[in-house]
Amino acid sequence: MKTLTKTSDVGKVELLLAAGALDTRINEAGSTYSPIKLKDIAALVDEPQAIEKSKAAFIIPSTYREHDGRSHAAQRERGEYWMLAIDVDEGDPSLTELRTAVDRVTGNASSLFYSSAGATEDNRKWRALIPLSEPISGADYVDAQLSLFELLAAENITADPALSRTGQPIYLPNVPPAKRDDAGNPLFYHGARNRGDGLMVPKESTIWANLIFRRKNAEIAEQRAAAERAIRAQQREEKQNKFGESDPVAEFNRSNTIADLMVKHGYEKQGRSDSYRSPMQTSGSHATKDFGTHWVSLSGSDMAAGLGQTSAEFCWGDAFDLYCYFEHGNDMRVAVREYAAILRPTPTEQREAIVQAAADPYADFDAVPEPAKPKSTIIIPNAKQKPIFWLKDAQPVLTSSYLIKGWLGRGQMSVIYGPSNVGKSFFALDMALCIAAGIDWQGNKVKGGPVLYLATEGGNAFQSRCVALRKQYGVMDAPLAVRPSPVDLLRPEADLAGLIELCKSIEQDVGEPLAAIFVDTLSRAMAGGDENGPTDMTSFISNLDVLRDVTGAQMGIVHHNGKDAAKGARGHSSLRAATDTEIELVLEGSMRTATATKQRDLEPKEPFVFTLKVHELGKDEDGDPVTTCTIQEADPDDVADMQQKRPSGANQKIVVSAFKQLRGEGEGEPNPTGAGWPESGKFWCVSETKLREFASGKMTSTNPASSYGNAVKGLLAIGYMAQNEGKIWITAKEGKAH
Repeated sequence: MKTLTKTSDVGKVELLLAAGALDTRINEAGSTYSPIKLKDIAALVDEPQAIEKSKAAFIIPSTYREHDGRSHAAQRERGEYWMLAIDVDEGDPSLTELRTAVDRVTGNASSLFYSSAGATEDNRKWRALIPLSEPISGADYVDAQLSLFELLAAENITADPALSRTGQPIYLPNVPPAKRDDAGNPLFYHGARNRGDGLMVPKESTIWANLIFRRKNAEIAEQRAAAERAIRAQQREEKQNKFGESDPVAEFNRSNTIADLMVKHGYEKQGRSDSYRSPMQTSGSHATKDFGTHWVSLSGSDMAAGLGQTSAEFCWGDAFDLYCYFEHGNDMRVAVREYAAILRPTPTEQREAIVQAAADPYADFDAVPEPAKPKSTIIIPNAKQKPIFWLKDAQPVLTSSYLIKGWLGRGQMSVIYGPSNVGKSFFALDMALCIAAGIDWQGNKVKGGPVLYLATEGGNAFQSRCVALRKQYGVMDAPLAVRPSPVDLLRPEADLAGLIELCKSIEQDVGEPLAAIFVDTLSRAMAGGDENGPTDMTSFISNLDVLRDVTGAQMGIVHHNGKDAAKGARGHSSLRAATDTEIELVLEGSMRTATATKQRDLEPKEPFVFTLKVHELGKDEDGDPVTTCTIQEADPDDVADMQQKRPSGANQKIVVSAFKQLRGEGEGEPNPTGAGWPESGKFWCVSETKLREFASGKMTSTNPASSYGNAVKGLLAIGYMAQNEGKIWITAKEGKAH
């Protein structure tokens, strides 16, 4: 079953080539991605690229190169795949070990091997490409990849299951400049071409045989599970007819879908299919299938865990079996009793149920960019098996669950506050765009995803702001959705259910869970509630928590400070207690400073100083310019000037005024070069003697010389002025020569 051939058109076909994660043509209908042939890929194995990863070339090994060629759905439907691919980031295997494993699985088929950009001598990571003698469809590509990964696992090679996705980028050989020595040679890189005994004929290979075996097992298991389910349902119906009782299990299954329960409890959906990967699985396959009325799992891990009804080859069950296992410790008696109580709720519970009914979890759809990361920011080791861990068992948690590193944590709640006109909305919308686009925010790393921005005030002005952001960042498309209308988050019966439906719609359109929801502003979203009272503020926070729990998104709240800015954000103290991150914006002249005044889990960054950049977007009907703003990092010289202490006291101000008057009259010159001087010609200097004479004459004290000396001493001490070789100058921005 390892048939090879040396006859094929694989060398002639042109595969999809793109440059960097932001290279997308999704909004350019009629355009196509660049092509690349096998010989060009092989040449890169010998001579890898030397560019930053953000712009590094990658392929999708399909000949479908239209504008939607990076879409998983489009490739699954229309793609023709001429290669299988492997990404090995775990286990630190040697190149020899990887080649041996691939040769065993493929029967020594032609293949290409190369180390990835993040590999080092101490942490080896690899990619491998296996050209095919004939193409396979997008639907078959997914199963063929998973079949390949399963066979490699038997050879002790762990492949990243993400590469089974039809639109997943496969980066070509690249060693960035930062990982090369002064001569431009890679610090670590290995590549190898294996001509082997020929090209693999996919449908005559061991990989394909394993694929067929997996599909057949799933078909047999479904038929048996359906028969057993019918018997089980009949037994329940007979019991109900005999005793005249409502059946909590049947009621639960009528009210809950298997798909909702699976997503709620951490199952990973395979694109838009009905197949899932359970949280108990250790392999990358999607071994559980949802048949609507019941599910079937071929996972040995699920069977070992006792999930649902088990047999020697598979396990199966309905929605209630999932509810029983995940929410009641697999105790059927307790699960039935608890749900029977839910069927008879109190009035208060009925109100809570309205909110909960709307808060359905969402399916995970294929999308570009990468799938969202887990939404929990709290890591509990072995949470399913052990509610505690012992000191001796503790392991370092080396992963960081940030959204914007040092600023926003994934799945947390943040408050961005400041006075009116400080630029809170511009600041928050800038964060939202960078999260949605998955690009660094003001020099800080981002783990992005879709964003919903609730613009409750400002209305359609946000359209103009988004246009300016597109222009500033060069990002024409990103999953940022703006809702420019009021919203009531004080009363759960008002807009909460509708917002959850909106989130569901966005996630279905984009294909991955929301990473962040911004509410701009708290005052408008509370819809007339009492910010200073515990009742209304607690209700507002609780409704935010529902949105956060349902979506897993970071909740960013734009808010005002109080009358006393030193006391922080306006409103009841329960807001700050519930907040994970608090960012204060302050205004000084044209400069704005953002400071993280509270960080519950993240290591705070240094304050960020920014200005507003004005963009002209066009002319209105009267011919007047239409403008809006975006934020931009302030010039370092301007920041230093802002932070520079200024003259205080009458005499210091007289000295500075005298200096400026002398300069205005042409006295002095740009500073020379040499020891004790700043960069040549940077500042305007005057004679210290002339300044003393001129300034002292303006002072009204009984001892002008002493007053002048003390004033200059103070100005030198705060760094506002400096002197050398009988010359004196102002070190602040206004002291520059040009």
